[in-house]
Amino acid sequence: MQEGFLAGQLLRPSFAASAARPARFSELGDEFWLAALSVQLAHEASLLHDDVVDGARFRRGHPTTSALHGVGAALIAGDQLLARAYLAAAATGDMAFVERFARAVDRTIEGERTQGKAVGVRLDEAATRGIARLKSGELFGVALSAAATLQGSPAADRLADLGRDLGMLYQRVDDLLDFCPTSTTGKPPLADHARDLWTWPRSFLPPGAPPHALFKEGSHGEVPALRALVSLEAEGGELLERLEVELPHAREVRSGVRRWLESARAAVRREMQAEGPVLPASASRSREDAEELLAQHGRSFHFAARLMPPEFRAPVTHVYAFCRMVDDAVDRAPNPVEGGRRLDALERAAYRAYHEGDPAGPERTGGVVGRAMADMRAAEVSFSLAEELMEGVRMDLRSCTYADMEALRLYTHRVAGVVGLWIAGLGEVRDPWALSLADELGHSMQLTNIARDVGVDLMLGRVYLPDDLLDRHGLSREHLVRILRGTTAVPSSFAALLEELMGMADSGYGAAFQALPRLPAGYRRAMAVAARVYQGIHREIRRNGYDTLRRRARTGPVGKGVLAISALRELAKAEARPGA
Repeated sequence: MQEGFLAGQLLRPSFAASAARPARFSELGDEFWLAALSVQLAHEASLLHDDVVDGARFRRGHPTTSALHGVGAALIAGDQLLARAYLAAAATGDMAFVERFARAVDRTIEGERTQGKAVGVRLDEAATRGIARLKSGELFGVALSAAATLQGSPAADRLADLGRDLGMLYQRVDDLLDFCPTSTTGKPPLADHARDLWTWPRSFLPPGAPPHALFKEGSHGEVPALRALVSLEAEGGELLERLEVELPHAREVRSGVRRWLESARAAVRREMQAEGPVLPASASRSREDAEELLAQHGRSFHFAARLMPPEFRAPVTHVYAFCRMVDDAVDRAPNPVEGGRRLDALERAAYRAYHEGDPAGPERTGGVVGRAMADMRAAEVSFSLAEELMEGVRMDLRSCTYADMEALRLYTHRVAGVVGLWIAGLGEVRDPWALSLADELGHSMQLTNIARDVGVDLMLGRVYLPDDLLDRHGLSREHLVRILRGTTAVPSSFAALLEELMGMADSGYGAAFQALPRLPAGYRRAMAVAARVYQGIHREIRRNGYDTLRRRARTGPVGKGVLAISALRELAKAEARPGA
């Protein structure tokens, strides 16, 4: 969060709001800059006082004034900054601005006091919003309305109210980032939670749940953090629309809001990925850690993989763990550039392990890279499959939109089809027809993932539904966002879109099942069960009213058991056919 946003980006647009054209910095008078200075000084004073109240040792990655020089020195410095803020406001010579500024500072302090009195108290939505509008919104309000106030414009009150809502959004993003240890806010994570302060993300947690539960699936398949993001996106979208109307020249402000929302999306994405176990460096523990990773993140496949004998299960588990590391290299990176660097490092480690037998690699590989590549090399599976997998994940760094199914098919082949080919290759399957159907099974599973996770992907800035499929059903990305923000049933057009997508996947599942008798005996049952359990997600999507934007369909243990029995019966019939 960039706390210098107030004066630099809010006051100039507010000046333009009452002018015929955007104001240039050179045209702004001394009173404007004095107003800007007063707001920024008050903000800096509030940070010093916050650090004292919070007992914070660090801010923006550096030791706080109270940590370096003591509480007394921090309080004196904060008081002096606040006094000079009032002097700057008075120097504008505009009593209307001075009164608005003094009132905003008073309300900011009242917000902090109210929050402090509520330690250990569960607050409702109205109380939470009220505190945020006071402790953050008031200074934003005086900043956004400053120029209009100085010019005596009737728009001043309206802009002040818009600024309060802007400050509340800023505070809500900050509150969410407080729950994200991987975020880089410069403050210790979970500081508010440690003080038992009630902030709005806690409203999405069951009573007594630990903070990390915010990023885990609940009993109904919902991730609380994603529900919080839906709320945040809705408020942010409405605010951007109001800014477009009230301050059409304020591109910097709208860009700032978008950056706040993106920081929230990125932080939640990293935390959801971080919920998996961190693999240690010890190669001796790699098999156990890979098993744990599969059980944590690949529940359907883990359920099916238990049907494999150990000699098949171990290499397949290493493949899954390697694939997970490739995903994490991108999804847990703070930005696309760093994601690309991590992926490059992992590819170099995999190349050495495959071609030179060198299991060494980047931190956290836990020996899985070496084991996965050794299995691959021993079975004479081409390293090009691992390269294709990583190139598929790189596609997420470049773009997450697809013009048509042909473009999406390239993506699904790389991130899922090659995994089917890889696993088949480990079983020494060389039949081109059987291999093509292994690729088809991976494609179908990825289509099921896309149908199930439309909302999750959208909240992370990704839309895998092809543009031509959306067009055929009269939908667009903007339509999806509106459905996501709403509370009503999904429209029939979206249900029809999902049915078309699931129909494509069903066709692939049916074709892939024909190849199962040609797989090694140790693979057949697990692949049959995996295919039918994954396909069973379609039934859950329908049961949820096709709401894959706000709910995540999943098959419970009983449902998996029923589907497994059905799959094994179907496999037995396929094996009994002549020529199988």
